[in-house]
Amino acid sequence: MSLRLLVFFTVLACLFGCTNSKSEEVNIGYIGPLSKRATDLGIGPSNALQLAVNQYNASRSNNSPKVNLFVEDDQWEKDKALPAYHKLRKEHDIDIVYVSNTDGTIALQDAILKDQVILINPLNNDALLSSLNHNTFKIAKSTEEANELIAVRVIELGLKKVLIIHYPNDFMTRATTSCKRLLDQAAIENEVIIVDKNTVDFKHELKAAMKAGFDAYVFFGYKEFGFAMKQARDMGIKAPFFGSTVLLDPEYFTNSRGAIIGTECTFFTPADGNYVLATEFLTHYEDKYGHQPVSVWPAMQAYDAMNMVLGEIRTMEDGKNKKEQFDDWLRKRLFDISYYQGVCGNISISENGASKGIYFSLYRYTSKGKLSKVRR
Repeated sequence: MSLRLLVFFTVLACLFGCTNSKSEEVNIGYIGPLSKRATDLGIGPSNALQLAVNQYNASRSNNSPKVNLFVEDDQWEKDKALPAYHKLRKEHDIDIVYVSNTDGTIALQDAILKDQVILINPLNNDALLSSLNHNTFKIAKSTEEANELIAVRVIELGLKKVLIIHYPNDFMTRATTSCKRLLDQAAIENEVIIVDKNTVDFKHELKAAMKAGFDAYVFFGYKEFGFAMKQARDMGIKAPFFGSTVLLDPEYFTNSRGAIIGTECTFFTPADGNYVLATEFLTHYEDKYGHQPVSVWPAMQAYDAMNMVLGEIRTMEDGKNKKEQFDDWLRKRLFDISYYQGVCGNISISENGASKGIYFSLYRYTSKGKLSKVRR
């Protein structure tokens, strides 16, 4: 065999191996809170992601790549996100990572760009995340739009003096900012208090608030804020309570000793999305895990976020990505998504990587683990 022919076949073999490696398997990572705090924002989504992967693998053609999902717990701590990501890269060579944490998403920005990994946040979608690098996508509700509903409700009820107490992470800070902006525009007096993340005693702040005569209390925080609700009611505060999207964490109710009942919050259920598809998803979820997710909206968003990606991966048998880096190929495909019919509704991806089409409603906490819709 001539040297020229040997080189030709060597190059051909290399090209064949390179172009088919991604057609064999795609490894995906998930980083979210599976213990310690906000587990309703992590366990349900991780289960939903795995359900979607299982359904894809069971129905894929022989030419479509197999997909593997690997999960890491960040305990809702920003500092744990990057070590979890590096572990997923080192042990599983992931090409895509889902992150259910705004602060964690921010922490991974340099690493995903360097590694050419696509990051998808299936929980939050806000202005800050939309300003990050082009490998970051947000397939979730709009943080600002969802929490503006609280301010709209306060205005609608004619309340005049509002206290907002919030947890010191990016999501709750943005929830506060969006709510406060509308209150300011309506000339409604308001005050914002930031508390440390491990705070369980709110008596000092509540005594001052009671003396100041606030007629509405907004709790933008996690399960620890249940203690605040209990302490407020014990002190004789009768003003209405408002909250964010996380009130169905069972420990929120436990910590509040039932004081959470009557609180109005923003939330999302099958009735707010594609009811038929959402009900079908929750049935499959319960069949697999023996129960429904504690909070349905994080799981529903995660399921859509995974299926949108899997729909593109399924087309890899066409060979259209073989001359491109994987992240370049997937990025282009995600940007082309328009009116994807998911369990959350009809979803499109904007030029900044943010989804459109998921709209939360106003709900009232009526009994343990139960909400009823107030209005869209």
